[in-house]
Amino acid sequence: MAFLQDVLQDLRYGVRTLARAPGFAAVAILTLALGVGANAAMFSVVNAVLLRPLPWSQPDRAVMIWSRWVSFDKTWVAEGEVIDYRRRNRTMTEVAAWSDGQVNLTGGGVEPERVAAGTVTANTFSTFGVSPIRGRVFTSAEDVPNGPNVAVIGYGLWQRRFAGDESIVGRSIQINGAPYTVLGVMPPDFVLPTDFENPSPSVLWTPLQLDPSSTDHGSHGYYAAGRLRDGVSVEQAREDLHRIAQEMIAEGLYPPQMQFDTVVLSLRDEIVGTIRRAVWLLFGAVAFLLLIACANVANLLLARAEARQREIAVRAALGAGRARVLRQLLTESAVLAGISAALGLALASWGVRLLAWWNPAGIPRVAQAGIDVRVLLFTVGAALLTTIVFSLAPAVRLLKTDLNESMKEGGSNATTGGARQRFRNGLVVAEMALAVVLLIGAGLMLRSLWSLQRIDLGFTPSSVLTMRVALPSASYESAEQVVGFYQRLMERIRQIPGVTEAGAARSLPLGSTIGDFGLNVDGYVPPPGSHAKGDWQIATDGYLEAMDEQIVRGRGLTAHDTSDSQLVAVVNEQMAREYWAGRDAIGGRFRIGMNPSRPWVTVVGIVRNVRHNGVAGEVKEKFYVPHTQWHKSVGNPIRAMTLVVRDGGNPSALTAPIRDAIRQLDPNLPVADVRTMDDVVGASLSAPRFTSLLLGMFAALALTLSAVGIYGVLSYVVSRRAREIGIRMAVGADAPRVLRMVLGSGLLLSGIGLIIGLAAAVPAAGLMRGLLHGITPLDPATFATVAVVLTAVALGASAVPAWRATRVDPVIALKAE
Repeated sequence: MAFLQDVLQDLRYGVRTLARAPGFAAVAILTLALGVGANAAMFSVVNAVLLRPLPWSQPDRAVMIWSRWVSFDKTWVAEGEVIDYRRRNRTMTEVAAWSDGQVNLTGGGVEPERVAAGTVTANTFSTFGVSPIRGRVFTSAEDVPNGPNVAVIGYGLWQRRFAGDESIVGRSIQINGAPYTVLGVMPPDFVLPTDFENPSPSVLWTPLQLDPSSTDHGSHGYYAAGRLRDGVSVEQAREDLHRIAQEMIAEGLYPPQMQFDTVVLSLRDEIVGTIRRAVWLLFGAVAFLLLIACANVANLLLARAEARQREIAVRAALGAGRARVLRQLLTESAVLAGISAALGLALASWGVRLLAWWNPAGIPRVAQAGIDVRVLLFTVGAALLTTIVFSLAPAVRLLKTDLNESMKEGGSNATTGGARQRFRNGLVVAEMALAVVLLIGAGLMLRSLWSLQRIDLGFTPSSVLTMRVALPSASYESAEQVVGFYQRLMERIRQIPGVTEAGAARSLPLGSTIGDFGLNVDGYVPPPGSHAKGDWQIATDGYLEAMDEQIVRGRGLTAHDTSDSQLVAVVNEQMAREYWAGRDAIGGRFRIGMNPSRPWVTVVGIVRNVRHNGVAGEVKEKFYVPHTQWHKSVGNPIRAMTLVVRDGGNPSALTAPIRDAIRQLDPNLPVADVRTMDDVVGASLSAPRFTSLLLGMFAALALTLSAVGIYGVLSYVVSRRAREIGIRMAVGADAPRVLRMVLGSGLLLSGIGLIIGLAAAVPAAGLMRGLLHGITPLDPATFATVAVVLTAVALGASAVPAWRATRVDPVIALKAE
């Protein structure tokens, strides 16, 4: 009980002590709050993205399955491969497959809606160990070719569109113009692994209905996953599927040039593998920031401790033992840390909400970051740790002071001890070194982002509006109906005031992934172990002009390229260079696919290379076929297209009139993915921009705190050495000499910190290698710039104390003694 009373007494005294020094308290609390708050916010991201369990039952028992072949390190699987994996594997109890896309949801007296949907095999849900909260999922008997139209819907869609109606199970809904029976409702957190990288996760699922007798190993368009048998590791499953791949190659299911193999990844590696390094990098950066904050506060406490030497000496003389005094000092620091932690938690909460609102693409589950029990415990732990780090050393040094000397008149004004000053200088050097590492990391990321933004995309994104439209096969059965609809729609859109160009394409650059087709190029003999291929783009006339994709030679796609005219194509520079080297690509011919009965397509134009699958992605061979002719070249019409409309003013203002034009042609057609091309390009850069911005913010805070640290140390030195400076000036030292002396002290500390920081930044920068583009981790410009900036900041932070030193009046300084 007595101990508790002593603790309460110490707490009350600690609060009063801070209240008597509001300036010190405000600076120390704000400094620590910034450090603790930044760490709490970033830990909430680490917790949500890397530590929180995945939303499935025993997710470590499931794996993702991909295909691999030449030029594709990880790509989709084919129907026949899924069948073979099920039949031949020895390590998995289930092999599921699915594809994603969008469907038109209509009927029920509600506005037509385009929603993200997946077509999945019946065992997809059991592969991930998830059951519906209402009804059931479809069975294997329903997941067969020409099976019944049944669907399972997501919890969010159930609540939003159907108001959580309990009678939804068994009801009929309209999907792509056809009736489907709802069998069940999935839990709120259910997603497919591929949904994490999609801006719009799937909210509705229908049976994939694979053919169990399929031998199609060439059409790669499905995702796949497997559930491991008990006791089987991911590595064992990887070896098992590699064995199956070798068997299929031996059976002649793939041409040798494909170099076919499989890729097996754990679900966690699949979802966070590409961004794990960036998240840990940011967390390490805020840890450095917290250390800098601790060093700053430790310096503040050292200065404050020296001012309290007389007080401590009096308390000791009255009978307080060193342990009792130490407890009091640590309690005061705990009060400081507690207030800082509370403020830091408030800052973290605000920062987490900002991150959730921003929700950068490429960082899965960041929108789920929040202040939960784990984050709260981390924050409390960080506050306690910082209390020990920043307060223990000053308290111990204070207790080592000669109390008799401190009791003497004027003892508090004695010149600072060498050991104590070296400790303070060491803290400043450590701050500078940590700031150097942070600044170089931020500089490398900003330089990389600048390099990415300077890449020639091959099109002009400004003033372009895009939106997705898909025609249901139930209403648009024939190719003539599909082609006719888009031709009429383009005519209406081009009549809208402000529209300068308009077109449509199957796949939007940087907005969707484009795949390739095997090609038979007339006159081209592929090298051994390879074959001709090209990314396939289907476009209407006006698309190239709307995207401002420049024709290098020949012509683009025009309204005269109809289903009755010669089959034509436009190719990119890469394809022309690769397959018509030394020949003129204009007039060249190729077949789409390996079927020799398909017609020849004639090249009529060459267009500049366009970045499609990523700003930094490899530019591959690509061809453009008129939308009006695709069904003649391959055999099936393209019903889902992305409209691309250029406006000389504000493209977003076109949304309503374009919607009206679509409704006039078909009131049951919804639109989706309404975005400007600037937004599309921005989303493709959001992950590096996110990392660069946060690192830049942390580095700016570190630089500020380091400057404050230098300023604080030099100000303290000047105040403690006032008598010495007065004597120097009294015996003839002029102001420039005093100025050089103080500036030299500041630059010496910053120089030592700079050298240590540059040395430490070399291995730290190496860890960023996979995050950079266009520069090396040891980029000379970044290292040199950081050195110059830090030197300038150190000079600026030293200038004010140095100027104050030149203003010392020798007479007043000597009289004070």
